[in-house]
Amino acid sequence: MSDPTSASPGSGTLQFDHADRGPTPAELTCAACKQPIRAAYYDINGNLTCQRCRGQIVGAWNRGSPAARFAKALLLGGVAAALGAGLYFGIEALTGYEFGLVAVVVGFVVGAAVRKGSNGRGGWRYQALAMFLTYSAVVATDSSLIARELVKQLPARTDSLGVVHDSTRLLASAAGVAVSADSAGAKRRERPGLGALLLGLAVLLGLAYAAPIAIGISSPIHLLIAGFAIYEAWKLNRGMALRVTGPYQVAPRAAPA
Repeated sequence: MSDPTSASPGSGTLQFDHADRGPTPAELTCAACKQPIRAAYYDINGNLTCQRCRGQIVGAWNRGSPAARFAKALLLGGVAAALGAGLYFGIEALTGYEFGLVAVVVGFVVGAAVRKGSNGRGGWRYQALAMFLTYSAVVATDSSLIARELVKQLPARTDSLGVVHDSTRLLASAAGVAVSADSAGAKRRERPGLGALLLGLAVLLGLAYAAPIAIGISSPIHLLIAGFAIYEAWKLNRGMALRVTGPYQVAPRAAPA
């Protein structure tokens, strides 16, 4: 409950993790709009706010249904994860080095996007969502790098298979065996059904999500970096309750002696 959640009625930003009180009761300032409080004020999680900002903050907090908030968090977090994965992959592909700070930034951006979608509520559902999306960004990056390396090695493997194929044809010809084009591996095969395609997709997806762990076995620093990114996303979505008390009246300014 200690993470900041912001609302911006006016030009200010309200941080819920610490109190922002004025020096004296007669000189109170709203923590959200930064304007002096002349009459009634409220206490929101230790922050003093004017009546207008209190209405806007509570309204933003209660906006939308739980399902709508989760859908918004999923959308914003998914976009942030996709952009973060692209940035992570681009830097690593161009430089050939893995910068841990980039992964941590991805976790922070995804966590912040999920928290924004939840209207700052947080909680275990949003923590799980942020962690999953951050890990998915790491998976997308690792899978892309693995696919790129496989593409680089594909021509060499194709040449090797061609040599084996030609050798097989020569040996068969020397033995007097007729080798047709179809018998050499060009036979038409039946198209796989929908079930087989879905099963293959599930296997590929499972291998992709296991890639960071598999890489981490040989390179523990990679797994540690991913862990820091996931932790950052988890930390930003800790649950928080909105506590509002008031209204209170500003004490009148004492008359000068």
